[in-house]
Amino acid sequence: MNEESQQRRRLAAIMFTDMVGYSALSQKNETVALELLNEHRKLLREAFRQHDGREIEAVGDGFFVEFPSALEAARCAVNIQRTLHDRNASQVPDRQIQVRIGLHLGDVVAQDTRVHGDGVNIAARIEQLAEPGGVFFSEDVARQIQNKIDLSLQRLGRADLKNIQMPVEIYRLVLPWERKHLPGSERLAFSIRQRQMRRALIGAGGLLVVGGLAGSWAWRRGQTQTGPINNRIAVLPFISMSASADDEYFVDGMTEELISRLSRVKGLEVIARTSIASYKGSKKRIGEIAGELNVGTILEGSARTAGGKVRITAQLINATNDAHLWSEDYDRELKDIFAVQTDIAKHVANALAARLALVSAVTPSPETHAQESKGAGTNDLEAYNAYLKGRFYANKGTVGDLRKSVPYFEDAIRRDPSYALAYAGLADAYGNLAGYEGATAGLYSKVRSAALKALQLDESLAEAHTSIGIVKAFYDYDLPGAGEEFRRALALNPNSAMTHDWYSYYLLFFPRWDEAIAVQRRAVQLDPLAIIISTDLGWVLEHAGRWDEAIEHLRKTLELDPGNALLLGALGLAYAGKGMYPEALGTFQKRIDTSGRDADVLFYIAQTYASSGDTTKALQILEEAKDKAGNQRGRAYNFTQIYRVLAARDKRYREDMYAWLDKAYEERSMGLVFTSTVEWEPFRSDPRFIAFRKKLGLPP
Repeated sequence: MNEESQQRRRLAAIMFTDMVGYSALSQKNETVALELLNEHRKLLREAFRQHDGREIEAVGDGFFVEFPSALEAARCAVNIQRTLHDRNASQVPDRQIQVRIGLHLGDVVAQDTRVHGDGVNIAARIEQLAEPGGVFFSEDVARQIQNKIDLSLQRLGRADLKNIQMPVEIYRLVLPWERKHLPGSERLAFSIRQRQMRRALIGAGGLLVVGGLAGSWAWRRGQTQTGPINNRIAVLPFISMSASADDEYFVDGMTEELISRLSRVKGLEVIARTSIASYKGSKKRIGEIAGELNVGTILEGSARTAGGKVRITAQLINATNDAHLWSEDYDRELKDIFAVQTDIAKHVANALAARLALVSAVTPSPETHAQESKGAGTNDLEAYNAYLKGRFYANKGTVGDLRKSVPYFEDAIRRDPSYALAYAGLADAYGNLAGYEGATAGLYSKVRSAALKALQLDESLAEAHTSIGIVKAFYDYDLPGAGEEFRRALALNPNSAMTHDWYSYYLLFFPRWDEAIAVQRRAVQLDPLAIIISTDLGWVLEHAGRWDEAIEHLRKTLELDPGNALLLGALGLAYAGKGMYPEALGTFQKRIDTSGRDADVLFYIAQTYASSGDTTKALQILEEAKDKAGNQRGRAYNFTQIYRVLAARDKRYREDMYAWLDKAYEERSMGLVFTSTVEWEPFRSDPRFIAFRKKLGLPP
């Protein structure tokens, strides 16, 4: 009997499943990962048995299963998700099990114990689109189960699945525990799963070969987890094609304008200007840049001016294969460069939205750019130039660079008193300086004044709302008001890495660990090359007591800038927190070698000796740190940290700790946000500590 005669075609209901986050958990804690994997397999196999599912193949953390009907497949999927939902309710996040499920009813080819064909491929593609805890399926399944299952079916839209000739209508089951979380508009819109659907539309993901399913499925799953995300966009610095200095200002402004406008397009993730600035003049290939920024799409362009005219060339590139998705040349009169920038930015943003749009949820129209600023800019070229220079220095994040930025913002305001963005930039710079130099009433008054002026000129400026949030959180201790401002800023610009950074710190007040870490990770995603934001993720992980994660993250970040003082300080304290004192002291010595024996590193060393139990050495180094710091404002919390460690071991030091805590409160030290962290657990029931937290507006 030949091979063809051994093959049988039939209609089958196919299920693909995938355990979410297994690979990441394996790297973090292999023992826990294997434990959860085995529990996951046991639960799912029991569900398959109950619904007559035939397990075709298990690869890694996923299953390929055949059912006698689409209805049984759907009932099994609901059973699985209900079981996991009930189980996860009593588990901490790191021990939860989440599965995504894809279903399809179609023609398959059965040969011996193998099943393959388009029906299998479609089911596998649909599983890639599903959300964690979700059940996605084709229209063929929907026809079979409608009115036969007591759940709503939500139509998502049509997707062009890679290597599948005809578009496939995609649906999802609205599970009972999801209904209250889904407003009516979301139940109808396709925006729920835009990111995964774009992968299918633009062609991300691996090739599913009809034969040899085990190897091809595993390869496809690897691509899904590690490949670039196609709704993540990087706007590379535009290139000046002429010698005029004004062209440099123009192309810088064009880049800034495009980032700003694209950040307001629903469903796009836009890399912040801080991270893309380093690529100006870079000779790196598109694929290399995309890999470093973890983006799937690159927008690049150039500008040339001559004889009162400007030509702008813009190109949208698929980073996975360097294919041009879209390109356009614009020839305009150069009577007003700001009007030209605005016009071209709108055209580019609309074209990009159209390219990535799935259905009307991301319609390329003026409405797409929600909360677009109306009066934030300027028509004064010199004011604009001063603003760009101010942002350049402010984005570096060091004390010296922040101080350099202030005169540029002030110069921009002097040239154009109605320049809202310049006021917002000034407020931002003062707010960051307060974090370094101590929160004086005068300094925070400047933050508040500049931010309120910016909002008076343009209420939709997310940056200004963020600055007001900083004042309310870290100076007024108006925590409810601060939360409102941060959330308003994120609603106006969900791509603001800076706002995510500050909001993450705000969440530590309560403390909402998992949320703070998730928000800070989001900030890093949006601005992956910003050292200060990446360092802040290390700090947040440390204060949550997740020392191993903090060490791993900070060591990896240090590869970008091995001599960075901020990173070395954070890494040293992470080692100390884990009890790796020699490694901590060695890291601090590296910081001394590169940045000198300043007060900051001496406070860190004193804290490390205190943690190790060497009180004598800790107090000795503390005296040296005190001499270095002199009368510098904002140092009270450094002393508090050291006496906190000493007081946890010896109650005689509690008076010193509380005296420095009160001093830190008078200074409005930003470090007081950390009194909610795990490091303060030994004092949580102390009436004096409870009373102190009450002054901050916090629960015990």
